[in-house]
Amino acid sequence: MSTSGTLSVQRVEEFVLANRVIRAPDYRKSHDEGVQFTDLDRGLQWGADVVPALQGLFRVERDPRDDRPDGWVGFARHWRGATLQVEFDEFSDPSGSDAVLVVTGVFGRAGTETITDKTVGEVALPEQVPTEGEWRDRRKRYEAARRSDDTDGATAVRAYVAALPGWKRDVATRFDEIVGQNVPDVRRAVRYHQPFYGVEGEGWFASFSAFSKHVKLSFVSDSYLEPRPPAGSGPERQALDVTETDTLDEERVGSWVRQAAAHPGMGW
Repeated sequence: MSTSGTLSVQRVEEFVLANRVIRAPDYRKSHDEGVQFTDLDRGLQWGADVVPALQGLFRVERDPRDDRPDGWVGFARHWRGATLQVEFDEFSDPSGSDAVLVVTGVFGRAGTETITDKTVGEVALPEQVPTEGEWRDRRKRYEAARRSDDTDGATAVRAYVAALPGWKRDVATRFDEIVGQNVPDVRRAVRYHQPFYGVEGEGWFASFSAFSKHVKLSFVSDSYLEPRPPAGSGPERQALDVTETDTLDEERVGSWVRQAAAHPGMGW
């Protein structure tokens, strides 16, 4: 990933409220024993815990590890008393579009005065802990920003693709190119933690997601495509699973893209 500028607590919050934060495909999460999160049953959640934490970091610094030359690490107190350690990169597209923050990992840390991290050493914790109401208000601000967002999500999609490993990145890159070639005015966005493609004002017609052994190219239409993709359970869930050894039939995929874009199956 390419990075630009210097990140600060305020800058990270600006990313969140501009809806310019995504979760990396290999996003990792864990927590120390006894750490509790907003939802006591479900544990650490993106919307309930990570997003509010990014709006309330008390420390941000470069990740000193050699294998993360472009990485950053931030710390935020959680309203239940723990500390969230968030790792992220700032992705800047060569086109000059607005940068995107890519979160690669979140870790819940126990401690009341300090925590000791093997990466950055001892971290002194502020005494002030946000209230549950303040935490909830942060989430509401983010949700409002998402509802009112009208920015082009091309950079977010490219950041997601750049974070994929090896052959999966190659497949995703080519699919993104095929979509762009067949639908020149395509609208891109990262929704539900995966890239989506849509027609402005009409709806979303395609997406993709990466799994351990394949990349799933999905088509969302209000009618079946011709010929029907080999996977899926209905017009709105038609798909092609691409493995490392598969050769992508670009002509057929392009045809599916055009058909789906003519009849998007997911509302705007």
